[in-house]
Amino acid sequence: LVQDTLLKAISKKDQFEEGTSLKAWLHRILFNTFISSKRREKTRGHHVDWDDLGDVYGHGSNQMARLQLRDADRILGELPEQERQAILLTAVDEISYQDAAERMNVEIGTVKSRVGRARRKLRSSVGRIETREHASRFVAEAA
Repeated sequence: LVQDTLLKAISKKDQFEEGTSLKAWLHRILFNTFISSKRREKTRGHHVDWDDLGDVYGHGSNQMARLQLRDADRILGELPEQERQAILLTAVDEISYQDAAERMNVEIGTVKSRVGRARRKLRSSVGRIETREHASRFVAEAA
């Protein structure tokens, strides 16, 4: 997102009005880029290109790692949009709750509660996946 913002800003630097706030101009580009990406996701769906992730766990093309990433992407995709946005901004993009609140145009307490709900749902979903994986290993060992 930041790279896309900077590329757009550099390519449109002639549109920056001297005497205005550079920070505000960049923030507007960042916000518009973010909204555009969310609109694209809504029409195309959330997508992760697994081949681009490469050596995620340091094991080359580890099949289990690929399955875990696939499951994580599916679980994130099942979260309500507001909760997914809050958890992605704070956990993946590693921005503060305050900055996330400003980007989402909500109070900081709202961001915290959305992140909390998302984490609970993620933990629950991960627990179901781990239980399923454990059961399938147990069946394979018994056979």
